[in-house]
Amino acid sequence: MPRPKSTAPKYSLADRNGIFYVQWWDGKVKKRLSLGTKDRDEAKGALNQFLAGIDTPALPADPNIRTIMSGYVQDCRERSIASVASLDYASAAICEHLGDLQPAHLTRRECRSYAAKRHSQGRRGMAGGKWKAISDGTIIKELVTLRTALRWSQSMGWIDKVPHVETPRTPPPRDRWLTKEEFQRLLGNTSTPHVRLFMMMALYTGARTSAILELTWDQVDLALGIIRFGAGVGNKGRSTVPIVPELLSALKDAAFIRTTDWVVEYRGDRIRKIKTAFNKRVRAAGLTRVTPHTLRHTCATWMVMGGVPFEMVAKYLGNSVEMVERVYGHHSPDWLRKAAAALSGFSVPRGTENMAVTTIEK
Repeated sequence: MPRPKSTAPKYSLADRNGIFYVQWWDGKVKKRLSLGTKDRDEAKGALNQFLAGIDTPALPADPNIRTIMSGYVQDCRERSIASVASLDYASAAICEHLGDLQPAHLTRRECRSYAAKRHSQGRRGMAGGKWKAISDGTIIKELVTLRTALRWSQSMGWIDKVPHVETPRTPPPRDRWLTKEEFQRLLGNTSTPHVRLFMMMALYTGARTSAILELTWDQVDLALGIIRFGAGVGNKGRSTVPIVPELLSALKDAAFIRTTDWVVEYRGDRIRKIKTAFNKRVRAAGLTRVTPHTLRHTCATWMVMGGVPFEMVAKYLGNSVEMVERVYGHHSPDWLRKAAAALSGFSVPRGTENMAVTTIEK
């Protein structure tokens, strides 16, 4: 059976009277374009630039925010970004309220209006169903997604300047973590192998849910006892961490019976979501306000409580030292002790201890 003809034109170099051209067939018509050089090497370079220009899509004229969000999400999907589902959710909210705006029209007033509308709209407002309050944290994520998309559009040459995107004040971090008794109770109510393995990996590596569910066996070195979580997405860093003995035993058992390349698998397929199964075990254990991310907080909290330096905790989690100190610093037994020590050793002259009180009483 003959191979079907390609509809794409084939471009080639042609030498006419010492001047190089790029030539191609448009149907039955031969076309050519002068490259303006007599040097073959220069002509090859010019041909490559010409071909690159053909493959580059035309820039959108005066793109609005809806166009930018669509292009950004599509680019993330082509790069197999794990969080495309959350990007779709954020993009839908942004396009609903800000989609028709030009980037230059995105002001602080518009950002504040967006936050107010999302508060009143609620989590299920776009798709209908039961109304549920939306947090500032979710709105911040949506506006940060918009900011990232605008920076992406600038890098693509779509816009010249990225406008300021104002977000609500960052809410205080959740200080929910599990005691060792609570974690044992959680594991005790989890007999399903893949959920149990996920819990142990989340606690003993401090990795995010997405990093664990995307982990493949070629990233796990049982002989050396290390896990390489690979590159993160955006500012979500990932680390290479040692495997503690408790987790090593569980991983060896999982490796022995594995049927796929994914470390966390179920019925011969990878796991993409764990929240429903996880929440079921949380309820069975009688725990509240516990999510998969709580295990990452627990990992960090236990390390800080154990006196592990902030720098080492940050390296383990793939976070910044500043973030670890801000979120977990108060759990450290040495938190601000050096600052307090700088004030000690100062002796108040005898007879003046009650001077300030006496002065106030007078």
